[in-house]
Amino acid sequence: MTTIAIIGLGSRGYMYARHLKAQGAKIVSICEKKQTLLETSAKTLGVDPSKAFLDEKDFFAQGKIADAMVIATQDRDHYGHAKQALELGYHILCEKPVSPIKEQCEELNELALSKNLYMVVCHVLRYTAFYDTIKKIIDCGLIGDITCVNLVENIGYYHFAHSYVRGNWRREDETGPSILAKCCHDLDMIYYLTGKKAKTVYSAGYRKAFLPENAPEGAPSHCLSGCPEENTCPYHVDRIYLSPKKNSFPFMFVKRRLICEKPGATRKEFKEKLKTSPYGRCVYKCDNDVMENQVVSLKLEGDIPATLNMTCHSNRIYRHTRISGTKGEIVGEGGKFRLNIFAGPKKTYKFSLLEAIGHASGDKNIVKDFLELLRTNEVAPRLSLMKDTMESHLIAFAAEESRKTNKIIEMPEY
Repeated sequence: MTTIAIIGLGSRGYMYARHLKAQGAKIVSICEKKQTLLETSAKTLGVDPSKAFLDEKDFFAQGKIADAMVIATQDRDHYGHAKQALELGYHILCEKPVSPIKEQCEELNELALSKNLYMVVCHVLRYTAFYDTIKKIIDCGLIGDITCVNLVENIGYYHFAHSYVRGNWRREDETGPSILAKCCHDLDMIYYLTGKKAKTVYSAGYRKAFLPENAPEGAPSHCLSGCPEENTCPYHVDRIYLSPKKNSFPFMFVKRRLICEKPGATRKEFKEKLKTSPYGRCVYKCDNDVMENQVVSLKLEGDIPATLNMTCHSNRIYRHTRISGTKGEIVGEGGKFRLNIFAGPKKTYKFSLLEAIGHASGDKNIVKDFLELLRTNEVAPRLSLMKDTMESHLIAFAAEESRKTNKIIEMPEY
């Protein structure tokens, strides 16, 4: 039986833990700095309480006690945790992004290679039926040679407010730029679908909405303290968390555990928590500084143009994909895409609700391939090892340099 140690039991870490256990792996040790989450996760996952740690020093002091480690902590913690894990001899499944610092990514890549260890990064979009089908169509030559790629990441106004204004990814100095934190998936998808590396990068990005000067007159620091615009503000916590709409309900429903720091919290407990929680703040009175909207323009190998447009101002969470080729095109969004062969048939591909709302099925499938990798040493085509992940991360770093300097950036060799 494959054994796993996990550090970080928030939304992503707990998700991977559940899939690992369901697929036959044994979780032997966990580390989580929030005590209630630690205790409830230990019970749910069947971990011996003596192997459940609040302090990461105690967790790593155990030495190597499992076949692999899952790292699902905050972005700027990944480097230190991954370095310790590699030095102990662990194979790693690491949540993305690996690090907002280029030199740390390079160091981890070199360390994993030198120790002959697998460091897999969770680019789970590769595992969704939507993109997996697109990849197969491209690879079999149905649309000919790729001539242009256009991707749009529609974050969703409620998701952006939760994660990038009120939440953990709101400040670049605490986590990293939003183009890396949110869109390294999409930058990886450009590389994964085309097989082409970027040669040059240009980017522009802006903040316009979530600024102090846009706060309604008389708005309090927290929404539930009597905001004069509670009936009209789309970001009011009652509208987003307590009475979410059709589009936001599935996403916001799962955030109660995170915000209340315990599973099974009642609506009354949730509302009380939001009165003082960072997640209950007025979106115009937070300390956020990451980009709300950003465009990245690439020239890929073979002089293929590619663009990624990230926007926070969308009614729902979805990605738009357009890939043009010499013989046809692929155009789609959400749970479906259309294949148009210029001198041949047209076909629409539709996918399930889980595929339409995000990368839910991808989590399950990347865990499956990771466990198979540990058992057989065979790297499945969809797995993104650290050496493959470098491309998306280096593009994001170049995009930020370009945004800040207004210059075209030449991509480095690696």
